[in-house]
Amino acid sequence: QGLLLTIAIKVLVGEVRRKIEKPIMDEAGRRVGAAAKENLTPDIEQINKGDWAKLGGCVAMDLAGDASELIPFLGEFTDVAFAPIEATLLQVLFKSPVISAFGFAEEILPFTDVIPTFTLSWLLATLFPTTKIAKGLLPKAVLKAESSSKDTTKED
Repeated sequence: QGLLLTIAIKVLVGEVRRKIEKPIMDEAGRRVGAAAKENLTPDIEQINKGDWAKLGGCVAMDLAGDASELIPFLGEFTDVAFAPIEATLLQVLFKSPVISAFGFAEEILPFTDVIPTFTLSWLLATLFPTTKIAKGLLPKAVLKAESSSKDTTKED
């Protein structure tokens, strides 16, 4: 009798949730999806040749940082030398002490070389500068420079 009551309550609660919660969650999902599509869709047409060149440099620097992993055991020691170089380059390129510190930590900590810090920073600064994380990590001067270079020099 207790088991039947438990099953009946479970079925009743499930039915109520399906009828009440599901439409609300579906609508919330639609609204979040529409807002994300509107606010997080980058305009690739606005990326100029300088931005693409910067991406190439970022990918090259990420590959250079990963190359140390090709030398077993010795590779982690080369990271100690490359960590300050990476931090300095990140600071020069993106003018963010937070990104620079993250790059230093990523390079000096063992087994974290696979994180493409330069490329992720480029994506954040170039494709998603209006997001909260970009506004928090990148200085306003970098965000303004990125957006003004896109407004004034649209090149194919």
